[in-house]
Amino acid sequence: MEEEYEFDFDEILKEFRSGKKLTGKGGLLAPLIKQLTEAALEAEIESHIA
Repeated sequence: MEEEYEFDFDEILKEFRSGKKLTGKGGLLAPLIKQLTEAALEAEIESHIA
C-alpha cells in the first residue's frame, strides 16, 4: 500500500513565512522526511529479498 505525497515547495514556503516550524513533530519537513525514510527502507528490504 503506497501513499503518494507531492511536496509543494511554494506551500511550504508560504507556511514557513507565516511562522510554522520547519522541523520537529508536525513540522513542515516531516512528511518529506517520512517519505524519504520509507523509500530508503523499502529499497533496502527489496535488495535483501532479490
